[in-house]
Amino acid sequence: MAGSVDAGLGFIIDAKISVNDSYQYKVHNSHGQVFYITAIDTYVNVR
Repeated sequence: MAGSVDAGLGFIIDAKISVNDSYQYKVHNSHGQVFYITAIDTYVNVR
């Protein structure tokens, strides 16, 4: 693991990418930084 995200932080989801039978979310923050986050759909709240 390279890092973690605290509960309540928000990101813009750019894409949901399939990697080795699991998914990563390509997201960016308000500074334009791009991150790839691996998460179980149960823990992702899309609004």
